[in-house]
Amino acid sequence: MDCKEKLMSYLNRMESMSAPKNGQVYHVRYSMETKFSSNSGVESKTTDTEVFTTANKIAVYDSNMSVFGDEKDIFVVLPEHGKIYWNNSDPRIFNDINTYRKFLEIQRTLLDSAETVDCVHKDNGLTLITVIPNADFAKRTKLVQQKITYDPKKDKIVSVENGYNGQSKIKKQRITYEKMDFDSPKEIISPVAALFKGHQLKPAYKGFEIIDNRKN
Repeated sequence: MDCKEKLMSYLNRMESMSAPKNGQVYHVRYSMETKFSSNSGVESKTTDTEVFTTANKIAVYDSNMSVFGDEKDIFVVLPEHGKIYWNNSDPRIFNDINTYRKFLEIQRTLLDSAETVDCVHKDNGLTLITVIPNADFAKRTKLVQQKITYDPKKDKIVSVENGYNGQSKIKKQRITYEKMDFDSPKEIISPVAALFKGHQLKPAYKGFEIIDNRKN
């Protein structure tokens, strides 16, 4: 099995687990480092994100916001602004917020159109996979190179680093997966229970403004 086939095989296995079944909790924790081009005027930044998903609930925590959702409600909490946005649930939110599922979808498209896929086995036991997309893919996405660090012993992707061309505001973006547990013992409570005690906001959210965008 060559380098590309190994990666495709991994994607196939991960795609079969991209959505939790009833009773399962998925727990993913990752950091994203983004470096912008020098003429963009934007400073480099790193965000840490933790995502818990079940078949019908989701909880997301990162440096800037928290999201709590189920089949009825979605809450977006912005601590810096002291605001909580309350919306009707939308099934698409579970796909839009699932960054690992998005990665799998993009990865398959990239591999299908790759010009070259090379593997280098490092002394530390990890495998560095370098993917160069074809000209058409690079033109559409501005992505010119991808470096994937894969751990063959644990059969998981450790990190993904994307390099972009000069037309992109982003110069480089690196995602490091710190935890991927597809059978977590964690429990996710309902979004209402996460924020409210009775009819009042919990002390952690005292004084926050609630913007109710629900439609009856």
